[in-house]
Amino acid sequence: MIDLDPRDIEVLEVLTNLITISSYKLSKITGIPPASVWRTLVKLGYLNLVCKDGKHFRITARGLVLTYLFTNKKQIKAEVIEQLKRLWKYEGDEREIEQFLTYIVSFLKEHNISPFSICFNQPITIATLLLSNVDEASEDVKKVIARLVLNFFPNTKITEFCKGIISIDEHGIPYALAVDCKKDGVKLFHYCDIINKLYCKKV
Repeated sequence: MIDLDPRDIEVLEVLTNLITISSYKLSKITGIPPASVWRTLVKLGYLNLVCKDGKHFRITARGLVLTYLFTNKKQIKAEVIEQLKRLWKYEGDEREIEQFLTYIVSFLKEHNISPFSICFNQPITIATLLLSNVDEASEDVKKVIARLVLNFFPNTKITEFCKGIISIDEHGIPYALAVDCKKDGVKLFHYCDIINKLYCKKV
């Protein structure tokens, strides 16, 4: 079974704060012997939590999410959220990402899914996994999923101020799988008269 030991977590925490660092400097900062640091970086690289960037190592988005799941330090969690907002090119606020990560933790535990089986480097992976299990999710979590879906899949301009991904439900009624609407905001599974008028005849 894949797991992270305290040394792995410590290295990930340092990388979360510094983004990129050489193994030599990492050894100096942590006090971990150079050979042990190298073995840890190799392990984390194998798990795709860090990657080599020239002579330096940097943490991946997957590494950031796993750090959030395993660390107990609030400052590190806050830094993870800030870095993920940048890496995922997320246009919402950091509070929404925090809610999203908290929901991921509970979802994985409830369904007995190993976090190591999810490719967090592509956030659409976890977004699509959660898409059919969002009934109990908060509006912030739904908003994050909607934004990630909109950023990944081709979308349609519905009006001058709205865009969305149009689909058809089991009754043949058009709706937006995800929408960014000036009036209603960022939503999942959104029905409205404008979508109905624009696409019902086409269907």
